[in-house]
Amino acid sequence: IVMLEERGHVPVAGVIPYMKVAIEEEDSLSEKLEQSQKGLIDLAVIRLPRMSNYTDFDVFEQLSGVSVRYVHNVRELETPDCIFLPGSKNTIGDLLWMRQSGIEAAVKKLSKTTPVIGICGGFQMLGESIADPFGIEQGMDAPGMGLLPIQTTLTKEKTRLQVTGTIDHLSGVWSCLNGSPYEGYEIHMGKTTVSTGEHQTPLVQLADGRTDGVQRMEKGSEAPGVYGSYVHGIFDDGDIAVRIVQALADK
Repeated sequence: IVMLEERGHVPVAGVIPYMKVAIEEEDSLSEKLEQSQKGLIDLAVIRLPRMSNYTDFDVFEQLSGVSVRYVHNVRELETPDCIFLPGSKNTIGDLLWMRQSGIEAAVKKLSKTTPVIGICGGFQMLGESIADPFGIEQGMDAPGMGLLPIQTTLTKEKTRLQVTGTIDHLSGVWSCLNGSPYEGYEIHMGKTTVSTGEHQTPLVQLADGRTDGVQRMEKGSEAPGVYGSYVHGIFDDGDIAVRIVQALADK
């Protein structure tokens, strides 16, 4: 301490030993993005070129027997137990990258047997269309993946909210989550509207009455369903992540 004060010319209160701590990362160079080993439950996150807010999936890394793999090509995707589409700093640009790389086609094919969940930008990608009338991103409109009955229009103002709500109205593999409260936040460009029809139900109903998520279940289908939400942190509260993993294990 005396040496540090003499050389640094600032008071030193004490010395903290070096330790490796699990602090949430927002760096594209993070070592966890290179994880390739599979656990008993294998979760695949699409590693978008402009991926953001991927700390949404950190909670699953803490669960025994669960692997979280970040994949950026079709070969790496293989056949996971669940597929996540994360947030993006440029939703249309990353959607076009998925289309050109063949990952979009692979995810759509797997969605017939594998649950697919999109968060924020990933939620927008799963929809029918993304419009960019103000040139916020690519300055062009783009068809979505067509897996959720929603349409998104990018707006000039960014939505930034802290939200609370309850997961409800789910059917199929995630029905075990109904009634689960959560807290989270939204940070995204664009507004999303939901088409009316018999193949979708709300995924999350927020405390202020807004519906910020959608589930698609084809009537009479054995497909596990496609889900999406704007809410970051929706997996963090209570035992939501544990229930998801248990549902996948049962499936």
